[in-house]
Amino acid sequence: MDFSQLENIGTRECRVFAEKIFNRHRLIDNFLKTRYIKTARAKGYKVANRELAALDERLMFCGASAACSDDSICNLADVRARQCENICNDQAHDKIKHGGCVERLRLNLIAFCEYTSIEYPCTIAVNDGPDQRAEKIIKTASRLKCAKWWRRRLRTVLGRQVEHVLRSIGFTRSGKSPYVSNWAVARFIASQERNKKTIARLEAVTRNDDGTELAVALKDCIEKSISNPVNRRNELMVRMRGYEEIAEGLRLTGLFFTLTTPSRFHAQYERGGQNAKYDGSTPLDALAHLNKMWSLIRAEWAREGIKAFGFRVAEPHHDGTPHFHFLLFFNPVDVANAKKIFGDYALSVDGDEKGAMEKRWDCKEIKREFGSATGYIAKYVAKNIDGFAVGTDEEGQCLADEGALRARAWASIWGIRQFQPIGSVSVTVWRELRRQREIFSDAVPEVVEALRDAADRGEWCEFVNLMGGAFVRRDEQTLRPAYVENASLSSVYGDVVKRLVGIMLRPVYTRLIDRLQISPVIATREKVWAIRERDISRELREAKPPDLDLCQ
Repeated sequence: MDFSQLENIGTRECRVFAEKIFNRHRLIDNFLKTRYIKTARAKGYKVANRELAALDERLMFCGASAACSDDSICNLADVRARQCENICNDQAHDKIKHGGCVERLRLNLIAFCEYTSIEYPCTIAVNDGPDQRAEKIIKTASRLKCAKWWRRRLRTVLGRQVEHVLRSIGFTRSGKSPYVSNWAVARFIASQERNKKTIARLEAVTRNDDGTELAVALKDCIEKSISNPVNRRNELMVRMRGYEEIAEGLRLTGLFFTLTTPSRFHAQYERGGQNAKYDGSTPLDALAHLNKMWSLIRAEWAREGIKAFGFRVAEPHHDGTPHFHFLLFFNPVDVANAKKIFGDYALSVDGDEKGAMEKRWDCKEIKREFGSATGYIAKYVAKNIDGFAVGTDEEGQCLADEGALRARAWASIWGIRQFQPIGSVSVTVWRELRRQREIFSDAVPEVVEALRDAADRGEWCEFVNLMGGAFVRRDEQTLRPAYVENASLSSVYGDVVKRLVGIMLRPVYTRLIDRLQISPVIATREKVWAIRERDISRELREAKPPDLDLCQ
């Protein structure tokens, strides 16, 4: 846009007023200028000035712009941590002098959090005793004295505040900046690059049985985990294909549901332009509505004896409003009732508004002659991870890889879980068994080795059946994750760390365990790893010298 048009809007005082606001929010001033010019053209400079003043107020955070650089966030985090440390030190001095207590410290910290527009990160339960209350308050004080904690919290709060404002005035829309604003995408990319640089400096280290040290670059560990988008997508598709095989074996019917929100949650019309019904809700408000509707649907299904398993995908509409897709498998006799219940609850809020019957929910029965169940959901998985084999993102009107990047940025800034299994068995056990390369000894039940073998071959269908079947209850599964609480590995805030150490046999094997005199816990993580900075000088010294012949 040609920003020279600003010189022709309003009076000289108007231009001085607007310029002050643009300078205050310099990192997003192009968005504000574009909106200001557009409003002035359509409604006049007086309306544009009032709107700009309102936006300025919404973008302020503790007297400064919420759209600040990451360096500014880090500096502010250091200041807040020191201020909290002073509060705690003053409280300790007051305790010595006047007999103060942790309850007074809690009130002081709550007041400070309110002053800094940050939610106090502690919940005191009604049944917490004096010792439990004191322990929680002290741990919370440790968090509030930590600059890293403030850094993480401020990045989240400020990012959502700015993105909410930009979304509400039309900078998140199809074709131009789908799912999130261009500011949020740039911020997400910068965060990813910052994380890569940090990870490149770190390594995971442990001790072998003979006492020698084993160090592995942290970036190599991440590349091989599900943090890698390709690995994540592949695992989801393996599990989805396994669900389909189970459904075929049990002669179940697959249904593909879509659940959306009422119009008031949408900032922009699908055809473009500001939605007149938009009430200022954030994507998190819309997510809360969807989760409530889904919980009511599941509760009603449970009362009716309807069981289902499958996957849920949360993805954004073009303007960043979330909606849900479900691929679920049912007993054929339950299909009609399941559909009716889903539709009734989907329309239970604002169900009489225009277009609700057509757009609020949808259900397609999966028929083999038109494609597999996995094929139905494959596109939704890929377009929200890496855009693999999708081509064009029709919702966002952009290329699939760009749409996937924006979908990940959307999920990151709003803290939305994109994929969730519904029912079935523990994927943690699956991942732990895939890490186990060696065959289990004869000292464990044969089913454990069979499960390890199925996981190693990527046979999710066989794995689920060995775990007890698709509809098995969690406490009746053959194996479950085994965690231990280790006080020696407590966090920097004093919380006892719960560490995954392996897998545990379910109680039905108690007699066999007693007879064979074996532990119910099968260790898959015997080594304890620590993270440290890489010693670059040591790596250079240990590196193989160059081949002089090749260098000539």
